Amino acid sequence: MSYLYIDESGDLGFSSKGSEYFIITCVKIDDERENLNFQRLVKKVRLRKLSKKYKEMPELKFTNSRHEIRDAFLSRIAKLKLEIYSIIIKKSRTKKELQENLPILYNYLIKILLEKPLAKLRNNMHLMICLDRAMSLSQRENFESYIKTEFLSIFNRLPNVKIIHENSKENPALQALDFICGAFGYKYNTAKLKDDAELYTNIIKSRIVIERDNLFKSEATNG
Repeated sequence: MSYLYIDESGDLGFSSKGSEYFIITCVKIDDERENLNFQRLVKKVRLRKLSKKYKEMPELKFTNSRHEIRDAFLSRIAKLKLEIYSIIIKKSRTKKELQENLPILYNYLIKILLEKPLAKLRNNMHLMICLDRAMSLSQRENFESYIKTEFLSIFNRLPNVKIIHENSKENPALQALDFICGAFGYKYNTAKLKDDAELYTNIIKSRIVIERDNLFKSEATNG
């Protein structure tokens, strides 16, 4: 069994108040034991690293955690046998036709994000894909349609794949993934002009297979 966990950082909207970058990240795990270890990260950090204030929080997130907690999560993640894939787009470089059709843009980003991890799967591999339930119904439908189409093109058949949409509050693996997404968000949206922009991505550097930030190379025009 292989596991893919997918989460986002930033927002995909194009208003002036939105984030400069949109980031979508996937974690791939091919080992049952490592998947259990990934799921247990939240519990371990809660028990060993948190004050009473943080232990009582219903969900741990990168954005509301102090540096020591971020470091604790990411250092443990770096020790696991997993692969990290991340696509980062500067939204001002996105073509106007994609800005006006977010489901198509999202589908395109999913395709780029997953083409490498899916290509590594064996033909007989069982796969579970888990996403945060915050996706809209149309996003879910687009995503599931893409997955089926992509599997058919790779394997000429539909393998045993299970797609789960869950609330991150109820899924510790998605909470752990939030810290990975947060590391990229810190680098590109929060601290891009600071000397320590790569502070958190450097911790997990050994597990990053793809960090692609050149998808759209020039500023979009309205022409």
